[in-house]
Amino acid sequence: MMHTNSHLHFSHVPLSCAVLWSILLILANGETNIQCGTSAVVVRASYSRIVGGKDAITGAWPWQVSLQLGRSHQHVCGASIISDWWLISAAHCFGTYKRKTAWRASLGLRDQWKPDSWTVVRDIDALIIHENYSNINNDVALLRVDKAIEFGENIRPVCLPSQGEAVENTWKGCHVTGWGRMEKGTSAHILQEAAVNIIPTATCQQPDWYGRLVNENMVCAGFAGGGIDACQGDSGGPLSCRHKHTERFYLVGLVSWGQGCAERFRPGVYTRTSNYINWINKKTSRFSASDPEQEPERESEREPEHPHVMHQDTSGGTWANAHQTNKASATVYPQGTPTATQPSSTRTAQPPTLLTATIFASLLLCHL
Repeated sequence: MMHTNSHLHFSHVPLSCAVLWSILLILANGETNIQCGTSAVVVRASYSRIVGGKDAITGAWPWQVSLQLGRSHQHVCGASIISDWWLISAAHCFGTYKRKTAWRASLGLRDQWKPDSWTVVRDIDALIIHENYSNINNDVALLRVDKAIEFGENIRPVCLPSQGEAVENTWKGCHVTGWGRMEKGTSAHILQEAAVNIIPTATCQQPDWYGRLVNENMVCAGFAGGGIDACQGDSGGPLSCRHKHTERFYLVGLVSWGQGCAERFRPGVYTRTSNYINWINKKTSRFSASDPEQEPERESEREPEHPHVMHQDTSGGTWANAHQTNKASATVYPQGTPTATQPSSTRTAQPPTLLTATIFASLLLCHL
């Protein structure tokens, strides 16, 4: 057994040996210095609408996930990577199809028609819907993938805000992304992006806006005059914003609902992520081997021809595409899964051959 000492000194060790031991310590701890909320490309503001909008650059939004349903693997909703085991999305995406085996997640994807060499697919091992989800309230769900996610340039997590962190005057450079409906009514096959502004809750609650439909667990983003918004197919996807004191992106909201798409005084309404951090940590940390797996309520085995789980539209005073009250109890699964709590940099598994080679070289050069 090899033991490391936090007070280890290299002053009397050959330089080559010291370098190799440093590499060995890094590899043994799995540290790759991949930080949450960072991308390999420079993200610039784009004020073109997702409804008809602008193609995202490869690698710009590496936490964006496509949730796909059925044997045809049709894109239905968006999600975000928040750790190497966990994704987060909107609860209404699963209103009819709660069975975890019906879903799969595509990571590192830009073009729905042409996956890249780094695109990976994960099955869903657990689906946790907020126990108090109802229509547009508490519209949040967690998904645990069946295999740990290995991070790289095009696949990495977004940062989570602190519990209760304020939205107004905290964030800058907000963007909404997804493969939802475009201006002509067709769904995008290439990931779309658009810059949006955070709209104060008091403004969004005005009678000629959304009134009392908007509450403290939601955040509005877009423009008073409309023109830029998420739309059907973007549900569950990220509202990514930079903190005013850093260049990293944080998950400020989840695409939830709205009246129409990009209409005047009808901005997109998002689940306010900062109000659910304690819930996220509680649910992801309660995986216990002693608790039997509880399968959510089973739905029809028939694959839908046209999945309608999308950005909820309140046009005409009705909840078109919104699922009625659906209080699915959060499920608890086996222990040992990392929680969604994020360090400043993420650790990922390293290739065993590299670690072995480093150990061997260290033994030879250091005469251990």
